[in-house]
Amino acid sequence: MAIDEKTGLPNDSKIISVPGYLKLGKIITWLLYIWIIFGVVMLALRTFLLATSANPTTFVDFVYRTSADFLQPFRGIFPSKPVGETGYLDVSAIFAIIIYLIFAWLVSAGIKYIQAKIDDIKEQEAERIERLQAKQMLEQRSQIVKQTTYVNKTPASRQTAQSQPKKRM
Repeated sequence: MAIDEKTGLPNDSKIISVPGYLKLGKIITWLLYIWIIFGVVMLALRTFLLATSANPTTFVDFVYRTSADFLQPFRGIFPSKPVGETGYLDVSAIFAIIIYLIFAWLVSAGIKYIQAKIDDIKEQEAERIERLQAKQMLEQRSQIVKQTTYVNKTPASRQTAQSQPKKRM
């Protein structure tokens, strides 16, 4: 049986690796998670800026434009409530934040599930390697014992034959 120099395992043993779809799924899930958190932050900033009736600056315009895409599916569900003389509370944005946070929680659960699957596969591979190495060590030990037994028997039988006196008839 040929041994791989890198792994120290038999060449004919198949290595269990993490499937590509799990790796890709984890990356996509993390990107989705980051996108959701970014949207929640933008919506929270929008709500605060509208409630305090912030002056239209470059930053404020950026927040309004960016958060508009995240708010689009929820626009018009609830009417805005006036706050003070010039500000108003965008209840649709608050509802959108809640929905996006629930969705982020689900995505986080997906990340944990995928990571658990990856960890299971890695654990199975580690156990398999451990078993193969133990089997390999047992085979080596049994070969050494066979060689030692063979070497020990040969001289011992010679010594016992030489130490016994010959009988004359």
